[in-house]
Amino acid sequence: MNSIERIILIDDDPDTSFYNKLILEQEEVAKEILIFEECEEALEYLENGFEIVDLILLDINMPKLNGWQFLERFEKLKKRIESSIVIIMLSSSVNNDDINKSKKNNLVKGFINKPLNQEKIKEIVKILK
Repeated sequence: MNSIERIILIDDDPDTSFYNKLILEQEEVAKEILIFEECEEALEYLENGFEIVDLILLDINMPKLNGWQFLERFEKLKKRIESSIVIIMLSSSVNNDDINKSKKNNLVKGFINKPLNQEKIKEIVKILK
């Protein structure tokens, strides 16, 4: 497939990130997949803006900055970097408040429950089109 240049996975669980990266690589979704365990690191990477990022898969429940706080900071950053990055929440949350909040947030284009699998990757690819 490889129609996507770069994906950023933001998740504080290294095992989950390893698995998600592995399945994305097996499905050949992107040329490069970067993992950040903290939102701050991902924001710094994006702020430097050296490389194109097409997709961010963002967890909600993380220490320090959570996914919602990341979105608040990203919104300010997005205006400066003029980005067209698609953000999809990739979470283990089954809380309807989280799902509804993601639907109301203009930056979020989808909400998918962990872990990734082939069907969920197809859903992500549809969102990107």
